Amino acid sequence: MAELITKEMHEIKVMIALTCAKRETLKNDMQTWSDKFPTKKFERLNELIITDSVLSKLDSNYKRLWDFNNAKERSE
Repeated sequence: MAELITKEMHEIKVMIALTCAKRETLKNDMQTWSDKFPTKKFERLNELIITDSVLSKLDSNYKRLWDFNNAKERSE
C-alpha cells in the first residue's frame, strides 16, 4: 500500500521543514548568545518558543491528515 500524500499534506511538510530550519538557526543563535552573555536571557527566546509551538501544531495537523487519509486503508 502506497502512502497517500495530499497537496495540503505536502504543503505542511514544506512548512515543517522551513520551521525546523528556523528553529535550528534560533538554537544556534541562542548558544552563541549564551557563550557571549552567560548571565543574560537570550533576547529572542520568545521567538524560539513561538517557533516550537508552530512546529508542534504543524506536526499535529500533518498527523491528523495522515491518519484521515491513510489509517483507514491500513485497517482493511
